[in-house]
Amino acid sequence: MRRDEEIDTQAVFDALADPDCREILATLDEPRPAKQVAQECGMPQTSTYRKLERLSEADLVAEETEVRSDGHHATRYVRDCSGVFVTVTAEDQFDVDLLRDQETPDERLVSLWTRISEEL
Repeated sequence: MRRDEEIDTQAVFDALADPDCREILATLDEPRPAKQVAQECGMPQTSTYRKLERLSEADLVAEETEVRSDGHHATRYVRDCSGVFVTVTAEDQFDVDLLRDQETPDERLVSLWTRISEEL
């Protein structure tokens, strides 16, 4: 969880509520271009791009640029989280934290305990 970023809670909920977005997230265990994502998910490319944009706006997917030896570049997409942590605040609002893959288990535990102590 990274507390230094502002997460659009509604965008996360909307993306996770979409079955196509969930399928794309499951497919993006490694970087892939949109065309390959579309093929693997059996979706039209235009729909795939819209879903990838929705996932990007929710900070669930990251774009990477691959520079090829011929000087051209390609955009690849990768899942940018390993989980979503949702809490209900004292004001009955939802708070969302994204678990990032690059965080170690120790960092996640520290973040979790920090979060719990803030709630107490």
